[in-house]
Amino acid sequence: MLFVIQNRETQFDAPLYSLIHQTGCFPLSVIYTTPLEPGGNQDAELGFSPRWDHLSTHTYSQRTLRHTGPLAIWRLARGLRRQTPSLVVICGYYPRCHLLLAILLRLRGQRIGLRSDNTLEHTTFHGVRGRLRRLCVGAIQRLFHTWHPVGDQALAYLRTLSGSNRPSYRFAYAVDNDWFAAQSTKARVSRPQFLEEQGWPQDAFVVLGIMKWTPREDPMTLVAAFQKLRQRVPRARLILVGDGPLRDAVAAACQPLGNSVIRPGYVPYSQLPDWYGRADVFVHPAPDEPWGVSVTEALACGVPVIAADGVGAAREVLQEDGCGGTFPNHNAEALMDALMNRATDVEASQLANACREAADRWHYRQTIEQFKLAMQTAEACEVYRHT
Repeated sequence: MLFVIQNRETQFDAPLYSLIHQTGCFPLSVIYTTPLEPGGNQDAELGFSPRWDHLSTHTYSQRTLRHTGPLAIWRLARGLRRQTPSLVVICGYYPRCHLLLAILLRLRGQRIGLRSDNTLEHTTFHGVRGRLRRLCVGAIQRLFHTWHPVGDQALAYLRTLSGSNRPSYRFAYAVDNDWFAAQSTKARVSRPQFLEEQGWPQDAFVVLGIMKWTPREDPMTLVAAFQKLRQRVPRARLILVGDGPLRDAVAAACQPLGNSVIRPGYVPYSQLPDWYGRADVFVHPAPDEPWGVSVTEALACGVPVIAADGVGAAREVLQEDGCGGTFPNHNAEALMDALMNRATDVEASQLANACREAADRWHYRQTIEQFKLAMQTAEACEVYRHT
C-alpha cells in the first residue's frame, strides 16, 4: 500500500490519484495536512481562491487532518505504521508537520520517500544563515529512503545539497493529458466561430498566455512582445487569461491594441482546454517558475510552447522536436522573434502531433510505473531487513 502525505489537493495530482483508484493499480491513500478554509484556500498572489471546479469529479481514498500539532502527528505516525504500508511519500518538508512526521516514521522503521520540486537555479542560500540552512536541508534529504523529484533539475538539487544519492523515482507535476486533448479538440473544431465572434480574421495567428498577473510570472513582457509582433504580423491576436495585482498595468498596456487582444480574466480550470484549443502558440513568460504545469497542459492540447528561461518545465519537457523553445527572461525582443518564427512554421497538424508526443513523455502512466517500482524496492528492502 502507498500513502501520500500532501499539503492540499491540487489540480494536477487529484486526477492522478483518481486514476490509480479507478484502475486498481495498487492500494493508495492520500492524507492532506492543510484543512480547507471556508470558501477555499486563498492564493496569496491572486488574492482569492483558485476555481479548480473539475476536482469534484475525482474520487479516491483521502482525508484531511483537522489538527497538525505534535501530538496529532505522533498519533498519525503510529497509525500509519500499524497499517504497514510499503511506502509513505511525503511531499516536501514544509509545513513543518511533514518533517516531524518523517522523523517519527523513520524512527518507527517505516520506509519513507521525499517528493521535491526545488531546483538549484531557483534557490539561494546567502551568508552564514544560508550556509547553515543548506546543511540542515541536506541532512533532512538524507533522512528519506527514496527520492521522488518532479524532474531532473529537482534530482540535481537533492544530490547536490545532500551530498549523497538515493533510489529515485520521478513524481512529476503531470496533468491529465487525455482530458486536455479531448476537450481542446472540441474547442479547436469551433475555432472559426470563435474568431468570427471576436471580429478576428480566419487566418489569425493566435497567441495565448495563461498566468497570474504578478511580477513573478511577468505578463508585461508578453504584452510588450505582442505589441512588436503586431507591427510585423497584422493577423496576430492575443488572448491573455488571468488576473492579479498587475491587472491595471496589463489593462493600460493592452488598451492601445484595441480588439486585437481579449482578456477573459481568471477562468475556472475546467475551461482551460477551450482556450488552448483556440490558440496557435502558448507563451509562459515567467522568469522565476521552478516548474510550470501550463507547459504540459498546452502540449497535451497540441499547442507549441515558447517559455522564458526561468520556467523549469521548459528545460525538461520541451525537446528538440519542433514543439517549442525558450527566450531570455524579460526579453520582449527575443520573444517577438520566437513568435515571428512560429507564425511562419510548419503545418499545424504536424506540429500538434509533435506537441502531444512531447506531453506523452510526462503522462500519468509514467508516474504510476514509478510508484510501482518504488514500492517493489521498499518491499524488497523490508524483506531483506527481516532475513
